[in-house]
Amino acid sequence: MYRTLDAPLSVHIETNTSCNQQCRHCYNFWRNDDSNLKDSLSKSLIVCIVEQLVKHRVFHAIITGGEPLLNAASLILLIDELNKKKITFSLNSNLALLTPELAEKLKSVGLNSVLTSLLSCDETTHDYLSSTKGSFRRIMRGIDVAHLANIKVAVNMVVMKNNLMQVEETGRFVNKLGAFSFSATRVMTPRSQQYQPSKELILTAGDIQLIVRQMLALKDTKMRLDSLIPYPTCFFDDEITREMFIGRACSAGKTSLVIASDGSIRACTHHEKIYGSLIFDDLSSVWLQMQEWRDGSLLPEFCRSCRLLPKCGGGCRMASKENDICEKDSIMNKGTLPEFNSATTEVHTPTLKNDTRLFVKRSCRFRKDREIGIINTGGIRNTLVSPKTLTLLEKLHAENVVFTPDSLQKEYDIIMNKDRYLFFLRSLISKNVLAIVTV
Repeated sequence: MYRTLDAPLSVHIETNTSCNQQCRHCYNFWRNDDSNLKDSLSKSLIVCIVEQLVKHRVFHAIITGGEPLLNAASLILLIDELNKKKITFSLNSNLALLTPELAEKLKSVGLNSVLTSLLSCDETTHDYLSSTKGSFRRIMRGIDVAHLANIKVAVNMVVMKNNLMQVEETGRFVNKLGAFSFSATRVMTPRSQQYQPSKELILTAGDIQLIVRQMLALKDTKMRLDSLIPYPTCFFDDEITREMFIGRACSAGKTSLVIASDGSIRACTHHEKIYGSLIFDDLSSVWLQMQEWRDGSLLPEFCRSCRLLPKCGGGCRMASKENDICEKDSIMNKGTLPEFNSATTEVHTPTLKNDTRLFVKRSCRFRKDREIGIINTGGIRNTLVSPKTLTLLEKLHAENVVFTPDSLQKEYDIIMNKDRYLFFLRSLISKNVLAIVTV
């Protein structure tokens, strides 16, 4: 159902299990297990992790926790090692512990942006949902400190009953703070065996429609708008909302996995099943154990036969009914399936002529997995191409060649219908693989 790659394209790395907040919605399944609260990455494990990522050509690491700033020494070492090996990375932190000195140190080893969590623009609501008095003000200070150190800030808002009507207001608030991205992410029911969620953590399909409508109202801010949890395609009933949120599908076990602070490996940050450990196993061998995430075993029957599955991925397995990951996403709609606009990729790409001058963007990275080529254009953004196309684009990238559609086709004897050929090049532009020379 999903192609088995040689190794993941990205990994989540949990630096530690402890946190300075006790958020009511926390998805970490160890949240009430006191024996695990002090786990943190060791220096030897950091070295092992980075070696494995280099060996298996993993493009990107998402650093998370717990709260990574509680383990600052290990965090700095990890970022430094990743940066030296040219593995891109991003950091998830509530920023409440960020000081000017720590910010400068993180910046010096290569940190350029951070994703923080803000539960509301209202201090009282935020502190209630984080179960931590004063957390709102500490996060506000942390955002200011990050900006002063030239570290860009993106903001994620986990949305539940208590802050449901504050999405647009919070988005406009963080836009004024200078955030370049705002995500409104529907709450997931925590999977801790000892935790019984209250009604405030259960959203209806109507509630989630309210989230979407408020996010649409924020398009005038020019921030990047997103959700960190995927939506099933059948949830949307119009093209505008679908295009806004359909770009993020479940990557667990398909293109990503999670490395915990004790070296254990899981498929999903929200799910507790362990498939192996980097202390004892090679990353690729553990990756092969996650076949159930790729073969459709965890999807409801309706999704397996759905024509939209390649674009959708079945929504989120952690949002399934009754906490059974094989059940349908709670907002899935079995009604009439939406139609996709086949011209979507052309809408935002410029006109391309035979003599338009093009080049392969310098940010591109390349990897060949058996019969497929993979081009990473930054972070978790990847484009799949044929091995021949990969080889050609990698050559053009290495030589920093400027070419035109006509010159490229003639020099490399590319046999393809002209309209189809230009459409393919336009799609590579829209995916940030190619760019047009502007001077």
